Amino acid sequence: MVSTAWRRALTVLFVAAVAAGVCLALRGQDWSVLAGLFHRGSAAALLGAVVVSAAGLLCGARSWMLTLSVVAVPVPTGTGMRMFFVGFLGKFVPGRVWGLIVQIRMGERAGATKAQMAGTYLVNLVVVLLTGGTVGMLVAPTLLADGVWWLLLPLVLLAVLVARPGLIHGFAGLAARIGRRPPPPPFARPRALRRAIAYQTVAWVLSGLHVWVIAVLLGAAPLPALPAAVGGFALATVVGTLVVFAPDGAGVRELLLVPALAPVLPLSAAVATALGSRVLTLVAELVTSGTALGAVALHDRRDLPISLRKGTAV
Repeated sequence: MVSTAWRRALTVLFVAAVAAGVCLALRGQDWSVLAGLFHRGSAAALLGAVVVSAAGLLCGARSWMLTLSVVAVPVPTGTGMRMFFVGFLGKFVPGRVWGLIVQIRMGERAGATKAQMAGTYLVNLVVVLLTGGTVGMLVAPTLLADGVWWLLLPLVLLAVLVARPGLIHGFAGLAARIGRRPPPPPFARPRALRRAIAYQTVAWVLSGLHVWVIAVLLGAAPLPALPAAVGGFALATVVGTLVVFAPDGAGVRELLLVPALAPVLPLSAAVATALGSRVLTLVAELVTSGTALGAVALHDRRDLPISLRKGTAV
């Protein structure tokens, strides 16, 4: 009972910290620029953008679980979803270390060591950054002369990563040395890592489509805006991820997304798109995380014996 009380108290504290981080991410924004986004006919498009963003987040969750199986241990889908989304929500807490700490504790209960969970975090971060930077190159045609040739580079880089997943281990080992941490163990399932790379790449593309929807609603030409939106969002999010003091890269992501959209939108509309992206992604992330965690909790509760359910309720 004491252990249950502590878990409940820590859960409440973590939720409160996440809520505070979300408020910090939204604080100080000029929301008046979003007025032109909400008009008759935009609701269906915005709802579709939320759904697509949710699908991208689920692809990211699948990529993380595959990485966990490569570095640590395979876990049931429900356990993996809980571990991923709890750690994911930790990005809203300044410092971003709290989600990792909770993931490590949950990983130990699933049979993984602290070193394996830390290695999973590091390898997943490398996969996220490399695939995000690669997808981010899609913005080149809108920013550079003859930039269309740069579109070949992401395809080449992705092909290299899929063909040689050991490169991920090399990058992770380099990051570990820089951070004075032990390197991750050798990969036992390179095929699963290839799938993780593929899922994370799809996650970046799907997640960036919401920016394209917003940009088109604000007057951008659909075809030129597509690579600018998807690539710009990926690149801006990668840089925002590296800025650990800002909850979810608040301010940094918007600052970098605006110039990526400026060639296809007036400046005011580009700013509105960046702010709209922040709101829409928050809605998609919170709804998806809450739904996934709630579904896992409900599934686990149904699997408990009736006596244990009554004990939990008390």
